[in-house]
Amino acid sequence: MKIIAILLNPTIDEIYEINKFHVGGTFKVKGKIIYPVGKAISFSLGIRELIDKSDIIKVIALIGQNEIQLYSDFLQSRDIPFKLIPVKGITRSNKTINDPINKTTTHIRSIGFSIDKSEVEKLRGITLMNVESGDFVIFSGSTPPGSPEDIYFKLINECKKKGAITVLDSSEKALIQGIKADPKIIKPNLNEFCQIVNGLRISDINCLNFEEDILKIINNARILLNDDLEIILITLGDKGALCITKNEILYGHVSLDNVIDTVGSGDSFLSGFIVKYYFNGSIFDCFKNALACGAANTLLAGPGVFRKEDVGLLINNVEMKIFDEKRMIFY
Repeated sequence: MKIIAILLNPTIDEIYEINKFHVGGTFKVKGKIIYPVGKAISFSLGIRELIDKSDIIKVIALIGQNEIQLYSDFLQSRDIPFKLIPVKGITRSNKTINDPINKTTTHIRSIGFSIDKSEVEKLRGITLMNVESGDFVIFSGSTPPGSPEDIYFKLINECKKKGAITVLDSSEKALIQGIKADPKIIKPNLNEFCQIVNGLRISDINCLNFEEDILKIINNARILLNDDLEIILITLGDKGALCITKNEILYGHVSLDNVIDTVGSGDSFLSGFIVKYYFNGSIFDCFKNALACGAANTLLAGPGVFRKEDVGLLINNVEMKIFDEKRMIFY
């Protein structure tokens, strides 16, 4: 039984540290880090930090042909097994500027390669060749231009037929179509959750009135649950996260004073949940571990980058609440 992370739309994250950054200025870069990642790789970094055995995780990814060596070297250095499928064109990039003085984060994103039917079929064939019954298959990230809207829908259905446990963490049309295949677990952020719920707008939920807004989310999430889709994890940024199942609803939050970089926190959150779930942890413990991992990611620069020892410390600071359905309150 293994965890397979599927990546269609990788990104090269370039993280700059610039003091007192502002539009229109000229600056000296205090520090620069390059991470050839994408959500599924950021997720996999968390898995490897939490699990010593490298044969637990495998990445299957489409990568721009000129960046294959860059990704190969990076994944080998992290002891993460992989199968990379070269694609004509360049891999997109995400430039992040962290200003430790003003405590701001700025993102500059470029568009990368497009894919065609042959590349979709290569990904499908390699995925199904690697998936076995009982495996966890994580479909993580957006899809590149040229992708069929139902690509995740088809892949999830095919993996489920092979007896795999499927997880979806995406956005927009890829998420909207993919969720129709009823993966076992989905992990949208608040904006993505509103994309999949008819009639619910992000402006309807501002989290200023905590109880009222959380109830809106819970009521809409419950509609999505069924015999196949069992767990909905909704991240709320610095407001915490929700875990919603048929039998229990949990809210969690971690207070942090020294946030350095939030990029990849959702991927670290998901890796923390999946690791515990993989080893048959309770939903409560899985969710608590997820919150600690997501918080640990903010203490270091880099997507999906955190220290296991930080997770061990932060897990003691996780505030957890259970929803009482009779009284309609958290306690």
